[in-house]
Amino acid sequence: MDTAKDARVLVLEDALRRLNDVVSARRLKIHVEYSKLVEALKIAGSLLYEVKYSYIDASALAAHEATKNLVAAIDDFADVYNAAIESVGFKPKTGKEQLALAEIDYALRIVKGIPTRLAEHNEDPAYAIDMLTVEISQAHPIENSKNLLSCRCTDGSRIWHIVTNISDVKPGVKLACGVLPPVEMMNVVSEAMFLGGEALQEATELGLLANPPDSALDQARAQVMQITKRMM
Repeated sequence: MDTAKDARVLVLEDALRRLNDVVSARRLKIHVEYSKLVEALKIAGSLLYEVKYSYIDASALAAHEATKNLVAAIDDFADVYNAAIESVGFKPKTGKEQLALAEIDYALRIVKGIPTRLAEHNEDPAYAIDMLTVEISQAHPIENSKNLLSCRCTDGSRIWHIVTNISDVKPGVKLACGVLPPVEMMNVVSEAMFLGGEALQEATELGLLANPPDSALDQARAQVMQITKRMM
């Protein structure tokens, strides 16, 4: 396998870059031991190159010592980060603060899930991210926007805030979404992106989407390719 060009590995590299950007710019407006965050990222960064240029098959890479140690280093990062957040009960006050937290949550999810993505999925770029079934509980127009809606959704285990221009979304509808790099629009942070826009069947279970429809796969693939082009 050409691990240097595999979308799963490139998305992992992008996630580590995002963590480094947040830490180097000190975008976390809390008291946190930055030296420990930097050390964890340094370890993960050195291991990334061993992962990226291993040129072994995906299942072997999932179980590779470098992959395990990279995940462990970012687990250490998460422990320090979560302890700092919990110690003060931090709540973001601005869109920029919320975006920084969303970027960290996104990146941590990508790193934690890399062994599963390597072991259980093929090289299709769509599977470089998590695709979920979410149910909309609220949908409100964003003030001063022409056609944007802020949606509160659940995947059965957590709440997601998703900004969309799909006009017919409404509470009770289930949609596919992709966990992509968060973006800020009109001072509202979107933590994921609806994929395809077609309502899923009511019986579809919330959480990881086992059999994504073609429209969801196509859109996920296109979004991942935008990420990987920046990493090539």
